[in-house]
Amino acid sequence: MNFLIVVGTSLLTIFLIYSFFKEPFDIRLERKTIFLTKLPENFEGLKIIQISDLHSRRFGRKEKRVLEIMNQQKADFIFITGDINEARKKNVGPCIEFWNKLGELNVGNVYAVLGNHIHEDRKIEPDIFINILRESGIKVLDNENVRLSRGEQYICLLGVDDPHTHNSDLVKAYQGTDDCSCRILLAHSPDILEDIKFGDMDLVLVGHTHGGQVKIPGLPCFWISTKHHSKYMRGLFNIKGVLMYINRGISSRMFSFRFNSRPEITLLTLRKR
Repeated sequence: MNFLIVVGTSLLTIFLIYSFFKEPFDIRLERKTIFLTKLPENFEGLKIIQISDLHSRRFGRKEKRVLEIMNQQKADFIFITGDINEARKKNVGPCIEFWNKLGELNVGNVYAVLGNHIHEDRKIEPDIFINILRESGIKVLDNENVRLSRGEQYICLLGVDDPHTHNSDLVKAYQGTDDCSCRILLAHSPDILEDIKFGDMDLVLVGHTHGGQVKIPGLPCFWISTKHHSKYMRGLFNIKGVLMYINRGISSRMFSFRFNSRPEITLLTLRKR
């Protein structure tokens, strides 16, 4: 019995050390090819970096690694799908330095949407935070859309405020995009699926789930704060004719604790089917 206790205690200690100090810093670059039937020919091979759930508190080891990986990819666009900040207004200086460098990676082509914690925690008021990001070169899509052009062709990029806290307005974001052959939507939570109708979108990019954060093989995920729980946890899905990619995120709200759900930067390459 004593032997089993010692073994069990040792395994638990190894698990905790690994989950607190190793995996949260083991950021992985995931490469995915996305085939879209309606993709304009000029956008063939377009490269998009998606990051999510930065939960910025400082400009430290993890943030430097994020910039290093992203800088190596030379993507056409950078999309950030929510929960960017975790610092209070008086301590946000180092985070702004990090966001400035994110904006400098691809000047004019960095877009973001807000997540749930900016509304739930109010560490910085949403309007103030949006202005901070925009001054950093990160364009926030607040229930609106923009057209991304290549030559005479374009696609529509839509972005909604957080669906989890009922701040999203997809109808408003959709306005003026009827003539778009291809639409990409940025949202924070997979819950935005409830508002999407067949044919509305071609690609949806979200985060929020942290990939389950702690995923022990053979066991269901403990908890994911979405309407669908672990049904849509991580990776690529085809739902109602819409492709949705769920990014595992970079950090977390409180403790940087992960198991079998490494932090993720996604490099998406768009191809015409």
